[in-house]
Amino acid sequence: MRVKFWGVRGSIPAPLTTEQLQEKLSKALTAAQNVDLADPAEVRAFIAGLPPAVNSVVGGNTTCVEITSGDDTIIIDCGSGLRPLGLSLMSHEFGRGQGTAHIFFTHAHWDHLQGFPFFSPAYVPGNKLIFYAVNNDPRKYLEHQQLAPVYFPITGSQMPADFEFMQLREGERVQIGRVSVTSMALYHPGTAYAYRFDDGESVFVFASDGEYKSLDDEGLGRFIEFFSDAEALVFDCQFSLRDVLLSKADWGHSSAMIGVEIAQKARVKKLITTHYDPVDTDEQIHSVGESARRYADIMPGPVPLEVIVGTEGTELFLGPAINLETLEDREADVWLIAFAGRLTADTAIDAQITLYQFLREAPNHRAIIDLTLIAMIDGLGVRGLIAGVRGVRGAQVAFVAPEAVTRRNLEHSDAREVGPIFRKRSHAIAALVGPAHLNLHERMLGNYRLDKTIAADEFGAIYSALRNGDTLSIHNTSSVPLVIQVLGNEISPQQRIQFAHSAIEWCQLTHPRLIPGREVIEKTGGMIAYVGERPNGQTWSQWLAENGGRVSPQLGLRWLREMVDAMDHAHRHDVMHGDLRPECFVFNNGHARISRSPLFPPGSELPSAYRAPEQLRGESATPLCDQFSLGVLLYEALVGSHPFHAEMEELSIAQQLQGAPLAPRVFLPDLSPDVEEFLMRLLSREPQERFPTADEILAAIDRLLLTLHK
Repeated sequence: MRVKFWGVRGSIPAPLTTEQLQEKLSKALTAAQNVDLADPAEVRAFIAGLPPAVNSVVGGNTTCVEITSGDDTIIIDCGSGLRPLGLSLMSHEFGRGQGTAHIFFTHAHWDHLQGFPFFSPAYVPGNKLIFYAVNNDPRKYLEHQQLAPVYFPITGSQMPADFEFMQLREGERVQIGRVSVTSMALYHPGTAYAYRFDDGESVFVFASDGEYKSLDDEGLGRFIEFFSDAEALVFDCQFSLRDVLLSKADWGHSSAMIGVEIAQKARVKKLITTHYDPVDTDEQIHSVGESARRYADIMPGPVPLEVIVGTEGTELFLGPAINLETLEDREADVWLIAFAGRLTADTAIDAQITLYQFLREAPNHRAIIDLTLIAMIDGLGVRGLIAGVRGVRGAQVAFVAPEAVTRRNLEHSDAREVGPIFRKRSHAIAALVGPAHLNLHERMLGNYRLDKTIAADEFGAIYSALRNGDTLSIHNTSSVPLVIQVLGNEISPQQRIQFAHSAIEWCQLTHPRLIPGREVIEKTGGMIAYVGERPNGQTWSQWLAENGGRVSPQLGLRWLREMVDAMDHAHRHDVMHGDLRPECFVFNNGHARISRSPLFPPGSELPSAYRAPEQLRGESATPLCDQFSLGVLLYEALVGSHPFHAEMEELSIAQQLQGAPLAPRVFLPDLSPDVEEFLMRLLSREPQERFPTADEILAAIDRLLLTLHK
């Protein structure tokens, strides 16, 4: 069972203030007297060694906790922490309208509901949200805060996800996959309920918003029984012990000291503090946690108790202990090493030594590092892997990381400096092994000789190639460099049919701005490949760099006009591109041409960064999708940055699905309002709000160019 905290405040959200941030900076800089601030690695190591109250934040969002067990997603309460949780979920099946979440309400106070109107998965058709409340109808919990337009502009009925509401009796058992859930009333104004989650391997109890009026064994008996033998207990610590007993009696909250006493009597292993008073600083909260630890040491119970200060981002992995394990495959052309379990600070050295020894023995020091089975990872663990790779001169590696949190840790630790990062093992094999992974004799496919790997993604692998017998040299101008896209084995039969149809039709296109295709190869066993030309010229990045990093509106619109005209030619022949991105463009004499397949290795952006929201939800590409992609590229060319740029992959995808790009005139105040309006229409989230035809886009461009010329 995995538990992650997304909101830990009580009463009302409490963002970090400027004064509190400056206090943290002051303490950090004061302690950095002997640190080489010019060395990024030394700075990162120093920050990691600072006390938690200095190098991190408790967080200001109100209550929200995520539980995952197997394939099931369970959420406790919908405080403001639900908003970032929703954005995280959007990078998975919830972004495609295929997610199911079970949401348990402890009670109906506003700080436990206020995040729901901002829960992105609720706005995606196909998602299923099942709400639970004890002795109350959970439907009413949401309705009273979303009474439009008085309290909020959007009602629950306007959210297209499927809603289901379950009213439970206290103590009634609910089974969600392998997790059994029961409840118990807590003393709190209006009554709140604790929940106990048992997956057969571990027990997690959430007991926020509760006051304990009688602290003798008789008064605590039913709580001790409900909490008994839990691996982790989340406990309300909003007040001090003095406040609970004197000035804040009957307010419905408790203290860390009472939590320690009850946890020890219930034989709990971990006590997690939560529901902090909004006025408490990070330092005060960590001080309370430290006092609770000392109290637990002074008054030990029958089972050692670990006290953890709950913060936003805290993750618990409950159940049998997970150590770092490795699985090795030394039989393939490129060796593979898979890490499973915990890749954290305490296992980083083991990972480094293991990987170093493995790479030294691997043929040509090449290997795939598969992190699919990693349950927990942090930056120090990743740096152990990077050190292992760098310890072997000439090592070539590729990482496999399907989980967003793993990829994020790899990115933040500069793992790309030692090897590319892929979502699937097949992509890494295609990129590292090259055409040999297809078991092609002498790297031949039909009459073509495959060379280096250009890219590998969910659609397959893309290679540079030459027709058999051709050679490239300054003396041989008849040979033409080629690009060959080989469809992956994971593609569905329907996608395979669509690929073949689109590729064959592309070969028939004759527009001068479309790079022609040569042929489509279909071989026995299901292999299918598209062969196209790969002309020399500037890349997208080189074109932008030549123009100072971004182009003028006139140049950008003229580029777009040529591209819209070219794609309109394809659309009129029933050919959709569906994957327009920078790597598909080549420039000669300032004019671009479009390839069906990427011509150059991909940059740091994910392919999805250029796809329309409806494509991210799993719908087939249409002319309006290509229009959206061209709009993203035009924005990037004019502004110099991606319109949906975000620090985390999940946030970027969520913005594409649910948000709108920042108005370009924020970056370019002198940009014509008409150009901005045109660009934002291309990037409309809803397809019907974009231009219905290419002719209308071309007419709009001509009007803008005429206005700008004046």
